[in-house]
Amino acid sequence: MYFMTPTFRPVGGVVKVFDYVNHAISLGYEPIIACPESHKPDLPLFEIPRFSGISPQNGVRFTGLDKVSVGPHDLAFLSWPTHYEILEPRLSRWTRHEQVIFIVQNVRWANPSFTGGYALRLLSRPMARIMTNDVVLEAVKPYLNPSSMNEVILLGNESRFFAKERTGGLGDPVRVGYTTWKSGVGDEAARMLADDPHFEFRAIRDPVGWQELRELYQWSDVFLATPLVEEGFYMPGLEAMAAGAVVISSDAGGNRAYCRFGENCVEVGFEDAGSYVEALKSLREAGTNEVKRLRGGGYEAVKLHTLEHERERFGEFMERLTARLDRLDPGSHPLDAPRRGAI
Repeated sequence: MYFMTPTFRPVGGVVKVFDYVNHAISLGYEPIIACPESHKPDLPLFEIPRFSGISPQNGVRFTGLDKVSVGPHDLAFLSWPTHYEILEPRLSRWTRHEQVIFIVQNVRWANPSFTGGYALRLLSRPMARIMTNDVVLEAVKPYLNPSSMNEVILLGNESRFFAKERTGGLGDPVRVGYTTWKSGVGDEAARMLADDPHFEFRAIRDPVGWQELRELYQWSDVFLATPLVEEGFYMPGLEAMAAGAVVISSDAGGNRAYCRFGENCVEVGFEDAGSYVEALKSLREAGTNEVKRLRGGGYEAVKLHTLEHERERFGEFMERLTARLDRLDPGSHPLDAPRRGAI
């Protein structure tokens, strides 16, 4: 099973592709990782414990994006829409469309300005698709090919790595964490409160490994989620909840998969630094019970997004896909277990 990725940097979409690499291995498939970068074991992605075993030393093959060639007995797993442009000329004449599996991680697929409309047009093509939550499904549903497999597998995460049990209210000063690689609104809010001794700010300014993120989340009493205007999920918000930080976030669409504004996080206006500042002041003045209520709601949300659940659902998805391919062309798609060595 080919897995196509644009990079080995541990950004959210790439991490999810590699979660599915692990799922595929556990189900008996042999993955081939296609990427324009070369595999190096010391890259931050492979330093994440659950991905450290994905290596040539353990029999996992790596190749270039332009080397992918999906024959009648192969599968391909894609996340980036434009990778289909690379893949399509390399499908054999006997390859069924649904041997290509797309994981649709973002509501932007339904935006005609995203990839110049290519992603939206791609939704009508016959192939197998996994949407990562119901919000993404509702965004793309009007454009989906109705004859294809289109299912939701709730996005999972290894939140235990970030977990921290907390009690009581916020500290004084309130420690506020945020990242800047998607937005500068956190910096703007920090400047607005620079002279207020009741707040202390800390930011991560470049994509980093999980260890640095965990330190930030666990240090923070409050985490400023700063998503793009359209997101498929925005994982930092959920990871911060796992660490017991109270999350302040705008509504980015996909983050509604776990954000229950007023119940487990505080809603602010998109890119509105003044709104973030007012939310921080309100949280500082809120009683301990209010902080505990929001934090507890965050802990409950985290429990719904596990890798174990995601893997089980993917196994069920692959069983249905295998049966479907066999009905379309009996005997020509040996995707049944035992799968190791067949793909």
